[in-house]
Amino acid sequence: MIAALFLFTIAIALPVSAVSISESPDAISRGGVITITMNGLNDGSQFSLLLDGQFAVTPGSRFSFETNNFNMPISLENGQIAVTTQGTKMTSFSVEKHDGATVNVGNRADANGFFSLSQAYSMGNGLYDYIQLGGQAGTSSSMITTSMNLLGTKKGPANSQITFTVDGIDNGLIRVTAMVDNQMVLPTKTITVGKGLATTTTIPVTTITQTTTTTAQPTGTTTQVGITQTTTTVQPTDTTTQVGVSQTTTAQPSGTTTETGTPTPNPSGTTTYYPVVSSTTQVTPVVTPQTFTSADQKVSLTATGVDYAGLLMVTATGVPDTWLSVYDPYTIAPDTLTFSPPATISFAIPAPASPGTSYAYFIGEYNNGQWTAVPSTPGYGSIDAEIDQAGTYGLMAFKPESTIQPAATGTGQQATPTPLVQVTSTPRIASIAQVASPSAAPTKAPLDSMVVTGALAIGVVLFARMKR
Repeated sequence: MIAALFLFTIAIALPVSAVSISESPDAISRGGVITITMNGLNDGSQFSLLLDGQFAVTPGSRFSFETNNFNMPISLENGQIAVTTQGTKMTSFSVEKHDGATVNVGNRADANGFFSLSQAYSMGNGLYDYIQLGGQAGTSSSMITTSMNLLGTKKGPANSQITFTVDGIDNGLIRVTAMVDNQMVLPTKTITVGKGLATTTTIPVTTITQTTTTTAQPTGTTTQVGITQTTTTVQPTDTTTQVGVSQTTTAQPSGTTTETGTPTPNPSGTTTYYPVVSSTTQVTPVVTPQTFTSADQKVSLTATGVDYAGLLMVTATGVPDTWLSVYDPYTIAPDTLTFSPPATISFAIPAPASPGTSYAYFIGEYNNGQWTAVPSTPGYGSIDAEIDQAGTYGLMAFKPESTIQPAATGTGQQATPTPLVQVTSTPRIASIAQVASPSAAPTKAPLDSMVVTGALAIGVVLFARMKR
């Protein structure tokens, strides 16, 4: 008995193994196998997996991005799947499980080349013959961007491997990110397919034009009279490099100097020196912000100087009682990203669930186990906020009065709840003051004048009777 208690104490004292997820290899050819290894993933964990892809296409051509022989040793219950493509004219999403179950959904992309699909989907364990995104590229698209996000409650072995082959593309990039219980356990991993992607790099070139005027002296000597120097920085033709295989760096060319001079007779016995005149003009390249979207197209992030940002669906936890999580929060990956100037995160405002219902929307940030409100501003069909770093953000709303439970008072009575938002027929956006400030203390409404007058009259009558 003592030995059993001793062993039990040791078992409690031992640290619990941490969850770890890894991916291999770093580069594959078409048809190559990708392996995602998971250790310590307990049942009931909230698991989110994001697969983003980019690959080159011929404008207007047919395309296909496939993950074949997708071996899923775990199941994701009460889950959700979201897929999107950018740069297409038409897209279809197809899933076929080895036991014959299939899913086929397709539609035309919108005017901006986006196709998206989001729906509840519990992904069972087993072998899937393929998970495919295919269709037709846009007439002006030379690159297709795809995104697939799986979210659900994990069930199955704690240690396992997800394996699949990549087909349909010869050259491109695949990025894999995984989160467990809102913790990023697999930071964004980039896998090169074939030769990767071709990008363009602009290298500044400095051209110096120098004009020198000289004056001939009677003795045959030459006196420098003036120099006009102009320096201009311009942009050269783009240099094509391969990203993912080997980075090609082109050295900046040395300055080009051109000197011209015109001899001018100088009066005998005089020497005139003129100051050097120099002017410099620099052309600064314009950096265009990039916009990254979630797989369900509900959230976007616009940032400057960022090559890639992923947006993963996660599960809302610890939301304050007076808040309403409108839909699942999103985590920005990689989690090391910082933004200068600040990036803009935008959440699409959903249509009202029922006529006449509206909420005060705002954006919340989840950090260190707590939600805090972020100053938010209304956009066109969205609500936006400026952020300076990656994190977990969600679209929130104050709950209507009818859904807030009254707080208990010290006398055992229930206090009347203070309305946090008035339900009107017109949707409202929460102002910064509404978001950041605590709810005001309840105030007493003025009594109706008729009630006051009646009370006074009754008092007069009673007083007269008492005197009698």
